[in-house]
Amino acid sequence: MAELPEIELLRQKLRRNILHKRVGIMQMQNAKGEPLTDGAGMEDAALQGKAITDLHRYGQYLFLELDRKDILALQLGGELSGELERGPAHAEGGEEPRAALEIQINGQQRLRFQGTQLGNRLRMLDENSDVDFLTKLGPDPLMVHGEGLGVLREALSRRRSALRNILLDDTFAPGIGGVWADEILFQARLRPDRTATSLSEEERERFLEQIPKVLDRAVRCQAKTNLLPKTFLTRHREDGHCPSCGGALETLSVGGKNALLCPACQS
Repeated sequence: MAELPEIELLRQKLRRNILHKRVGIMQMQNAKGEPLTDGAGMEDAALQGKAITDLHRYGQYLFLELDRKDILALQLGGELSGELERGPAHAEGGEEPRAALEIQINGQQRLRFQGTQLGNRLRMLDENSDVDFLTKLGPDPLMVHGEGLGVLREALSRRRSALRNILLDDTFAPGIGGVWADEILFQARLRPDRTATSLSEEERERFLEQIPKVLDRAVRCQAKTNLLPKTFLTRHREDGHCPSCGGALETLSVGGKNALLCPACQS
C-alpha cells in the first residue's frame, strides 16, 4: 500500500529520472488484464510527445507538468501505487492480472501504476480546470515544521473525533495511511481511540510534533522497515512486541479500521 512517505520517494525518483523527457503512448488495462482503449477518458494526443517540464507532489497527488502548460494529476494512496520501470511493456509470467496504467517515457522507461479505480484517479488539468478537489485538502504533513504546525494546531482545535480517524482524514493532513498513523500515535504515546477534545495541551503538542517528524524519518529511511529506528512500532508489526516495554501489541477497531498499539505505553 502506498502512503505518504512512499509517494514522496516516488516523486524524488521521478524528478531524478524523467524530468525533461518526453511522454510516449499511454496504455491501460482492467483487473482482468484486458486493454482499455479510452485511456481513462483521455486521448493519447493529450500526452504523446509532450515533455515533462516539472513535477510536484501535494499529499497523495503527483502533478506532471507537460510542455509548461497542461498538468497530469495522479492520485495515489491506498491500493494504488506507482513505480518507474525500464524496458518495454510486458506481461509478468505467473502473476495475476491487475488493473494498471502505463505511460511510456522516451520509449525506454515506463511509469506504471497499479490498483483500483484508475480512471477516477487520473485528471488532465489546464488553466480553466476546476481544482476544487485540491482546496479541500489539509496542509501537506511533510511540509509542516516549526511555525507551520500552527495550521494543524488550528485544524485540530475544531476536531472532536478519535486521533487515528483525524490522521486518516485528508482534510486534516492528506496522504497519511494506517501504518504511519499508528507510528505517529505510538511515538506520541497516545491511544488511537483518544479524542482530540480529551488531550491536554502537552499531549496535543506531542501529537502534532510527531506528524512531520515520523513521516520525515520514514522518507529518510526509504520507507523500508529494516532501516527504521528500532524504537519504531512499524519494525515490530510482525513480531507483535512493543519496542519500548516488550509487551504484546494489540489491535483495536477505530472507525471500523484496525489500529495497532501498545496498551501499556500508549494512554
